[in-house]
Amino acid sequence: MKNWRPIRNERGVALPMAMIAMGILTTLMVVFAVLGTSEPQIAGNHMASIQARALAESGLERALWALTQGEAATPPGGALVSSGPPNYTIALAPPYDGATFIVVSSIGGFKVKVDSGAACAPACQINEKVVTAVGYVPNDTKPIAIKKITARVTRTKWIDPVCGLCSGAESPNGTTPNIKVGGNAKVNATTSGHGSLGAGSFCSGVTPVAAAATTKNGTITLNGNPDLYAPPYLEGEAATQTNATFPDTMTFSDADMATLKSLAKAKGTYYTGDQHWTSPPPNGIIFVDTPSGNPLTNASPDSDLITVDIHGNWGTGWSGWLIVAGSIHISGQVTMRGLIYAQNDISLNGNGGGGITGAVIATNRKDTLSSTIADSVDVGNSPLVYDCQAVRNGGGQISQNWFVKPGSYQELSGS
Repeated sequence: MKNWRPIRNERGVALPMAMIAMGILTTLMVVFAVLGTSEPQIAGNHMASIQARALAESGLERALWALTQGEAATPPGGALVSSGPPNYTIALAPPYDGATFIVVSSIGGFKVKVDSGAACAPACQINEKVVTAVGYVPNDTKPIAIKKITARVTRTKWIDPVCGLCSGAESPNGTTPNIKVGGNAKVNATTSGHGSLGAGSFCSGVTPVAAAATTKNGTITLNGNPDLYAPPYLEGEAATQTNATFPDTMTFSDADMATLKSLAKAKGTYYTGDQHWTSPPPNGIIFVDTPSGNPLTNASPDSDLITVDIHGNWGTGWSGWLIVAGSIHISGQVTMRGLIYAQNDISLNGNGGGGITGAVIATNRKDTLSSTIADSVDVGNSPLVYDCQAVRNGGGQISQNWFVKPGSYQELSGS
């Protein structure tokens, strides 16, 4: 039997190995070649998508500008007509009808629609609209990229008080709002000066009904030697009014409060719980919330009942909106301009220095019962001059422009 030995001749093995390696390299070269030809197309599509989004944002900004301008907005191609507050009615006319293509550049353009109808209801407030903007690259007939943006847009609600001191708009059933005006308190709700009191200022179409007014069978008590003035020629007790009718523009809804809260958070002027200020906070919107962050209601727990205590000598003054989901106590020589708004009670006990220019509103949402000034506005010697415009714009610190409501911006694909 012969011995078997392994074959030792390996000539020709390198050829198939080389062929396999060549096949792999050829495949990789083809793949890279395909990627090389498609990459510019992918990059181009990505750029077109970005451009379409930028064009849609241009449409949104155009609508915000036109809403802010109102009837004065006359851009090329048409105008967005607004009746102004409190209804902010609009006309769906070109270019804000959602059908008119606005060319921005050779890159493309947009269509935009400002809606206050079915698209906005029922969640929208009267000072809100829905804007739908669609960007097209390069045009709306043969687009290679389309981006849609929708957003609720709003503006800070115009507060048009019908009184310098106002109480009781949200008082719970069965409670009686009251205003106590004592000492040497002075309230001027006229456009004429009275002694040391400067003249007030009215807004077009808004005339205060009284220097001090309450709703829901409220009471107004005058003690000491207060001076109250209201149009046309009313003084003292005659310048007050109980059972007054307060319009919706006198109060902030929970939705309004949520928007103001967001604005204050963005600015860094949002606070929670009791506050004690001896010097002015930053000008603008100041929002003081309940410790829980929940809206103040008549059923709120005692832990959510807060007070903002303001005192000292504010020689430099403060301007803006002070919005408190609770009560406000002001004393000392404090100078403030704008809106002082408490969802519960307000106590003003200055010593004759300083004073408030604008309006003071206490809506009395919570019946505190144990408070000595429960459901009331208590006024000592602090002077108050009614100024409607200062209330609307917070003494020049509150923007009157329309803006995107926080949390409402949505970006969608397609038309």
